[in-house]
Amino acid sequence: MKIQCPFLIKYKAIQYINITGIIYKCNLGNALLKSADLRKKWACGGCPVPWIINNKPCSYLKPHKTFLIRGSSKTWLSCELLNIVMDSSGDFCHLNCKIYEQNIFKK
Repeated sequence: MKIQCPFLIKYKAIQYINITGIIYKCNLGNALLKSADLRKKWACGGCPVPWIINNKPCSYLKPHKTFLIRGSSKTWLSCELLNIVMDSSGDFCHLNCKIYEQNIFKK
């Protein structure tokens, strides 16, 4: 994960005999993750949300994530302006929001 995710926080530090482990929480999917999970594709390693948010999408684009079982997750986006759900990129919603914003400013 090269871009910092705004939904990932340090949740708890656990002291073992000779090391300290850190538990993280994904607030987007409401799941607890180990440090090793952060690099896995099903957790943070394959999550497109930080990149989408970093591109400053419109305010109507909302990310969602569900961890059904450990080792599996589903990420999707919704556009509240057009009331649609998208599996991957928010380009469609972002484009339509630009058109919407242009129409608002013309009035």
